[in-house]
Amino acid sequence: MAFPKTDLAPSYQKPSFNTAASFHFNKNKRLNISLWLNVGEVVSENREVIFLDQSEFQINDYASTSYQSLHAEPTLHIFKKEKWGLYIAQGFGFFRYETYDENNQKLADQLNSRAPGETVSNFTVILPSSLGGYYFLPNKFGIHGRVSIWNTQTDYLDNISSFGNPDNNDNIINLQLSIIKQF
Repeated sequence: MAFPKTDLAPSYQKPSFNTAASFHFNKNKRLNISLWLNVGEVVSENREVIFLDQSEFQINDYASTSYQSLHAEPTLHIFKKEKWGLYIAQGFGFFRYETYDENNQKLADQLNSRAPGETVSNFTVILPSSLGGYYFLPNKFGIHGRVSIWNTQTDYLDNISSFGNPDNNDNIINLQLSIIKQF
């Protein structure tokens, strides 16, 4: 599940589902690496938001953001046993996104929805910080749980920056529970 924090949604709310695939290279005792691919969508909405006089601008009060990310995470095992482990991770990767209004129109194309001179890219860097753990059964299948905060280096997941809080980048909390296989 993914929970966005944006100018439209200043607290983590509006849960949505995403899909993830990962490869964990866990041969070492303490320091290992994981590769992650995520695809999903988050929604930010605040129908009561008033940023300024909107006679000149059409500032959105709803944003649906579809995304894909690819990142690597060096993982440091706090505990690592034969059947289970607990780790922390700090990653680096790339985040591609597209933001739409309630009519499924791209907000990047709506220039009157942002302050003059603001341009929007649909690509940014992501710095995910994670805490996770796993447990393997005798048949080498297992369960994996993880909590991550994806620190995006953009303030445009909801298409709002200067009209909102330009000092804070948007981010996403991601909760994952998955079935894993040991090779």
